[in-house]
Amino acid sequence: MYMPPPVERPVPVASGPPPPLADDPATQVERLHDDVVSRRGALALATPAPPPDVACEPVCAVEDPPGPSTCAASTAASCAPACTGADAICDDAAKICAAAKELRTESLAAARCHDANATCAEARAACCGCQ
Repeated sequence: MYMPPPVERPVPVASGPPPPLADDPATQVERLHDDVVSRRGALALATPAPPPDVACEPVCAVEDPPGPSTCAASTAASCAPACTGADAICDDAAKICAAAKELRTESLAAARCHDANATCAEARAACCGCQ
């Protein structure tokens, strides 16, 4: 005797785009930039001016990541927060710019690199000038 297969309920389908992958360069740029913005606020640094329009034809002009600090950090205990924050901001800036170079055509990533580099320079100036 033939028995038809049981009718199964359809599997629900997700709507919208899939969530970004954790190792996606664009996701990394946004996560790191959020960290830079948070640290910038903690150090009471000004928000840098936005870059001029980034040309992305055929690829974006992305700034180089910040190089190592050229000053000797103060050893005063009162300077530790500024110098530790500057190091963290500059590490994030280097990662943001590396990811922006990988993305190549994403103008937002290039702008995030510019913003992080400017914040790094200001944070290093605060650390280098601390006594």
